[in-house]
Amino acid sequence: MGQLATQAQNAQMQAMNPERDIRDMVRSSWPQIEKVIGGNLKPDMLLQYCISSINREPQLRNCTPVSVLSCFMQCAALGLKPSNVDGLGQAYILPYSNKNHKGGQPDATFVIGYKGMLKLLENSGIYAQPVAVYEDDGVKLKMDAKGTPYIECPSDINLDADHSPDKLKFVFLSIDLPNGGTYASYMSRKDLEAYRDRYAPRSRYKGNAVTGPWVTNFVEMGMKTLIRRSFKYLPVSVEAKTAVTVDETTPDYSDVLAPAIDDAMTPTIDVDPAQEEEQPQAPAPQQPQQPEAQPEAGPSPVDVKRAEMIRRFQGLGVASDAEACETITKILNREVKASDELSEAELDKVIGQLKAGVKEGE
Repeated sequence: MGQLATQAQNAQMQAMNPERDIRDMVRSSWPQIEKVIGGNLKPDMLLQYCISSINREPQLRNCTPVSVLSCFMQCAALGLKPSNVDGLGQAYILPYSNKNHKGGQPDATFVIGYKGMLKLLENSGIYAQPVAVYEDDGVKLKMDAKGTPYIECPSDINLDADHSPDKLKFVFLSIDLPNGGTYASYMSRKDLEAYRDRYAPRSRYKGNAVTGPWVTNFVEMGMKTLIRRSFKYLPVSVEAKTAVTVDETTPDYSDVLAPAIDDAMTPTIDVDPAQEEEQPQAPAPQQPQQPEAQPEAGPSPVDVKRAEMIRRFQGLGVASDAEACETITKILNREVKASDELSEAELDKVIGQLKAGVKEGE
């Protein structure tokens, strides 16, 4: 290999070294990171999670380091472990392509698995177990006089039933609530396919075909979708409500991490000016951008701002919605009992006050 080719290869390797960049960000921004994730992880463990996941999912190496670290921070803030680390399926850090970058580095995407959704319910004292019903199971879906769905199981179980994903009939969820009430819901295969076709990520390299977990884990994604829809009807914690707004997005912690990397941290390679035109240029690092909101599949502008407000409260050590509402009441000069009742304009006002308060306290 010639000297110029070697220099070009070394430049590219140094330009795309996510482990080094993530380590630099953790070291220089740890006090701010710790405010976001609380005491759930120590810096060395956070680094280990990131590097182990990059080794197991090499395509994460092509993603912006800020987006990769932001996804792991989101996991830690919610108390979930990424499946890239332990294989339990609570959450996933996936190398989805971000169309906002228009050919640049993609952003990593934070995706909660159905087991992670169950864990968030458990944290709120709600225990549930979704059921996947297949065509040959002999299980019937019925509805009582109040319009509440329930399933009727046969006396004999068909042990030979085909449980291939393409034989899925419907998914069902029934929950006994702490107050003695009951919540039940279901989604048919047709419902799930319509949801998938509308909201699942698509690959521009494969004729705009659906890609990601809806292809590889259709049943699990169906159960997750059903559980996620239930959150709006259940007495879940503020953390669980936050999780719904950030699921399947790239978390935006750029205000915490962006100052951590600068040109001084990136080694340079001396190249002969006469040969400079022949040297391939590494792609310029892209700054993470706010994900576009989509109904149900992605957060609306109001949900994004509500998530930002909650994250800022968490950074200030406010752990409960009730405690946050005390501050919100003072800011808006009206009684607020739940943060999810705020309008977009009110969210803007609260976020503005929180930003101003942080600057004054610095």
